Amino acid sequence: MTTTLHTNPDKVVDLVLEAILKKRLKPGVKLSEISLQEEFGCSRAVVRQGFDKLVDSGVLIHKKNQSVRVAYPTKKETKQIYEARKAIENGVIMILVEKHRNNELDLSTIDSLVIKEQHLHENSEHAKLTRLSCDFHLTLAELCDNKFLVDSLKPLIPLSALAASVYADTESNFCSFSEHYELIEAIKSNDLIKASNAINTHLDRCVESLNFNSKAIKNNSYSHLFN
Repeated sequence: MTTTLHTNPDKVVDLVLEAILKKRLKPGVKLSEISLQEEFGCSRAVVRQGFDKLVDSGVLIHKKNQSVRVAYPTKKETKQIYEARKAIENGVIMILVEKHRNNELDLSTIDSLVIKEQHLHENSEHAKLTRLSCDFHLTLAELCDNKFLVDSLKPLIPLSALAASVYADTESNFCSFSEHYELIEAIKSNDLIKASNAINTHLDRCVESLNFNSKAIKNNSYSHLFN
């Protein structure tokens, strides 16, 4: 697959994040600027600029004289990721409750996402469910109509997905769709305290569902995004 990115490193960022959410890129995998330059159809400089942005956000890791790798979140880092998410997503919930009180919020898209999540759960389509769960949280942020909130949350979602790919298993009920439903109902109730408690409880349970004794093996091979 060849994507024309011209001179926009943000497109590189978006494609790498999408590949992580779709589990095409695993924790610890090496990324080659040359290989991705060919896949993306852009200059190596643009790929490097995109990588630099992802390194700054913590999604990629680059040590001197070593290849760029996808991050492999530790237990401590995973908990810090969720602490940051709680700070941001509480702000999201505050805005959404206020918008709903003022009849300025259309939650139909979110309602549809939760229904799709339930369907994927019932059919044990775990990879797709993880991706849709990520979409749920980003969509909530987008409903605030505040690009700074979205930009703050956006890199934390793939990091959460990376942590889940290391520490979650199919029985862990990571990022439960039923808790998403409860969160939406709390927003619709116009009760800020109830909605805030719902998002905090949900994110806390995401961490609690992870098995930090997991012996997952890092994937050190090079990867193309669209294999």
